[in-house]
Amino acid sequence: MMKRPVTPHAEVLVSDPRWRAALGDVERLVRQSCQMTQRYGNVFPQGRPGPSFVFTDDRHIQRLNAQFRSKNKPTNVLTFEPPAPMLGGDIILAYQTMHREALQARKSLRAHTAHLIVHGLLHLAGHDHHHPGEARQMEGLETFILCRMGFGDPWRPRPHSRR
Repeated sequence: MMKRPVTPHAEVLVSDPRWRAALGDVERLVRQSCQMTQRYGNVFPQGRPGPSFVFTDDRHIQRLNAQFRSKNKPTNVLTFEPPAPMLGGDIILAYQTMHREALQARKSLRAHTAHLIVHGLLHLAGHDHHHPGEARQMEGLETFILCRMGFGDPWRPRPHSRR
């Protein structure tokens, strides 16, 4: 496990080596996602650090989900608000769930991971999706940012391949 700064705003901890095997330079993807989300979503207030990112597995995220959300099951991403105003919060991603979702959606793990990094950053900036209007606004901003990063619309279904 290695913790490295990727921007003045964020740190990355990769605790499951499958992330590096699948994505290579995880820090670069985080850095690009942070930079583009800052550019178009203005998520890092002046003087406040960005979040810490933890790339882990289903077992670890299930424990956190049970402890903090009372849901005893793995999930793709958990976002934790900072405990104090001058801290950046945490974004935690689970490899197995993310990998399975990417396969089901017929998109690359890199595209799906970028999407959920941007999604988590927008949550930390105060965006939410509990109501239809909020959801449309947040999804639109995610799509805008991801398209500028070179990824497709994360909400558009991928066609089935014919074999």
